[in-house]
Amino acid sequence: MPFAISPGRLVNHVCIVIWFILILFFYSCQVVHEVQPVDAITEYDGSYTVSFMCSGFHMANATINVINGTIEGQIIQNVKQQTFKVAGTVSDKGKLKLYTITTQSEEPVEAVGAIDKKGMIQGSYRVGNRNCKFIGFCYSKNQNDIVTQYDGTYQLDLISGGNNVASFKATIENGQFHRIITNINHNTYTIDGKVSKNGRLILNTLFSDMNNGVTVIGCIQKDGSIMGIYSTYNGKKGAFSGKRIDSY
Repeated sequence: MPFAISPGRLVNHVCIVIWFILILFFYSCQVVHEVQPVDAITEYDGSYTVSFMCSGFHMANATINVINGTIEGQIIQNVKQQTFKVAGTVSDKGKLKLYTITTQSEEPVEAVGAIDKKGMIQGSYRVGNRNCKFIGFCYSKNQNDIVTQYDGTYQLDLISGGNNVASFKATIENGQFHRIITNINHNTYTIDGKVSKNGRLILNTLFSDMNNGVTVIGCIQKDGSIMGIYSTYNGKKGAFSGKRIDSY
């Protein structure tokens, strides 16, 4: 009987088959485990407005879109008008990583941070040998959403050392600020900003007069009043306040 198998060899064959089945089962469990967090990662999806600051100076800003926990081909632009195309990931715990794909600068940006359950984003980034910080918030869970509940005209003031350094009116339309203002020193600023559904706002004038940019971080209350802080490109800081004077 040339095809007979001894009891010992039969046991060996059975053991090999069992081990093969166990290995397949183990790896199939691993695959399921890796696929499951995809739904959880979408919790942080949305459009974020982000300001990048270094030693108190506003250096760059960006709109970052997170889709399925992934950041692909987003653009950061700095005060020198240089652009950084970045990519990255957001984990199921909100941990953020950004890295530069291409840039016009000789120093790429690398950033790490976190997004909390309320949509606030913050962390640190590195450019060359400089370690700096970034901050922002999710202004829309869907980039096609339009926030209109804060639309209207606002009277706004920038105050430094108890002195009013700029007083102006600005209009929010479809959840965005757009206005050109001039301060007491006749410096001209073009405002660009966004408001989230819960009233958080970030305004900046990054690409106005060189070395005279302003970044404002604050919040609009239900009664239409605004409070926050501002910092200039050269590191000066102050208070930001205002109120809605006309609604649409």
